[in-house]
Amino acid sequence: MAQLIDLKVGFSCNNNCIHCVISDKTKEKDLSLEQIKELVNGYIEQYGEIQLTLTGGEVTIRKDFIQLMDYVKEKKSEGKITFADMQTNARMLSHNDRAMAAAEAIDFFLVAIHSSIPAIHDTITGANGSFEQTKQAIINLKKYAGSDRIATQTVINQMNIGHLPDVYKFIVEDLGLSECNITFPHPIGVCLSDKIVPTYEYAQFFINESLDYCLKHNIQPYIEAIPFCVWNPGMNRQYAIEFLKKRSIDVIGYGGEKDGTVDYASLFDEGHRKYDTCKKCPYFSVCEGVWKEHLLIYPNEDMYKLYLKGVDE
Repeated sequence: MAQLIDLKVGFSCNNNCIHCVISDKTKEKDLSLEQIKELVNGYIEQYGEIQLTLTGGEVTIRKDFIQLMDYVKEKKSEGKITFADMQTNARMLSHNDRAMAAAEAIDFFLVAIHSSIPAIHDTITGANGSFEQTKQAIINLKKYAGSDRIATQTVINQMNIGHLPDVYKFIVEDLGLSECNITFPHPIGVCLSDKIVPTYEYAQFFINESLDYCLKHNIQPYIEAIPFCVWNPGMNRQYAIEFLKKRSIDVIGYGGEKDGTVDYASLFDEGHRKYDTCKKCPYFSVCEGVWKEHLLIYPNEDMYKLYLKGVDE
């Protein structure tokens, strides 16, 4: 099987998100196209075949974006890249030429959309007009690539948590998409704040309402950093358990000048922690826990209390 490669091509971005996890790297110089080719060719030489994820920062704002897409197409035609996906805010894909070039090279798009309310999305991204640009980009990608090649990434935060279920309703019923992510924020960089990251206890209701909506509409969302105890007993918790069994974290990547080559699987356990009360939970040995930085913001959150909620109902 082709090795999964996550390549951060740089940290420049046309958004300034309140939950940004790479805010400490924005002064790093972006990779040149030649450096990207050198890295990708090196991974191909090492592994033979790769599945490539392009991320950043924001890939689509590059001046050489279309040339980068041409290179990806070339390596795919040679059978060296077996699958290519892109993590993007997609704003620049509201331009037809970039959307068409991306659709010809990229197999799957993960598009960030953080609210169904334009003003709130724009406040979260720190960019006026970003909601409308991303919405237009999704229209373009549906036209040139097809809706089955698009998923949305929604990062939970204090600004969108109260209407989180409406975000997924918007994604499915207004944008016409059938794949999405439910992601709890990683509290590093500017995101290390209780002004941005909610408690799991407060988020529990809204997260479950969101999954309820998705499952009711035959949507099977990718979930990230949400322990089993947060999910309601029954269908929701079982979905989370089965999802974790299928998820792969065997990813090698380039994390920028500061981090270099990163083995994400080896870093996974190091990046997570569990509260003392978690030891009472029957899922203690199999649950991934929470981001270790979450304990810095909320050192006394009682996760076992969340597990007990609803058990006897």
